[in-house]
Amino acid sequence: MGRHSGSLIRTGSLLAMAVLLAACGASKDDPEFGGLQFRGGAKPVGDDRANFVVTISNAARAPYAAADAGIYEGTKYCIHYLGTSDIAWAVAPEAVRRQPMLSGSDLVLRGRCVE
Repeated sequence: MGRHSGSLIRTGSLLAMAVLLAACGASKDDPEFGGLQFRGGAKPVGDDRANFVVTISNAARAPYAAADAGIYEGTKYCIHYLGTSDIAWAVAPEAVRRQPMLSGSDLVLRGRCVE
């Protein structure tokens, strides 16, 4: 291999990392809550997909808007996996909207999709 092969490999690796990081952020098509976009998502808890947890990153910058983003993510999750938008939240959405409880700078919500 030539002198420049190490440099090309490093450059290629950096480019690949930049593309992956860009994919992790909010896209221009993501919905806005209070004029802001939030990065977050929902995932199942255990083997039962009906139980889920939503995490909204950096919610501390606008906790009330982040609460709406979390409720949106939970609804999207239930529609995708179980075809329903009915959710039994661990804490009622109205209570979350009144006083979002943060874990560090993130908002964490738990719920169960109701069929």
